Amino acid sequence: MRKYPKRIRKMRGSRVCGYGRVGQHRKTGQRAGRGTTTQWNKSMYSYYLKQKELGFPDPNWKLGARGFKRPQDMVRIYKTNAINIKDLDIKIDDLVQKKKATKSGNTYSINLNDINIQKILGRGEIQKKINIHVKKASKQAIEKVQAAGGKIIILTEA
Repeated sequence: MRKYPKRIRKMRGSRVCGYGRVGQHRKTGQRAGRGTTTQWNKSMYSYYLKQKELGFPDPNWKLGARGFKRPQDMVRIYKTNAINIKDLDIKIDDLVQKKKATKSGNTYSINLNDINIQKILGRGEIQKKINIHVKKASKQAIEKVQAAGGKIIILTEA
């Protein structure tokens, strides 16, 4: 049993309960976050300007969160270069000139592995007869190439 009631009972209803202006007595106070990366424009602007003037850590340095960067080994695993059949249809003559593809009669032949493309996709239309060697192909791409008179040969890794 207390001799006197708690002081807070007197303060209830007074909006700040005896702690002065708004936002006080809340553990971190008015410091605007933790570290140098949060809300620098509020309470750490002078620090930011000083660091930028010093060129820390390089002249293009920007303070603040920059998101998540995926580990490079994971990026390499899932990286697949792809091309649509409409783009291949447009570029095939240029590739023949660069000797990346061959032409016999009205049939073109290309190995997309040679130009670092792992997958062929089915967007657009194709008019030319093209035989394509590639690691992966979408169903739509296979159908459209066959309808144009060409064929897609899926390469297997040995």
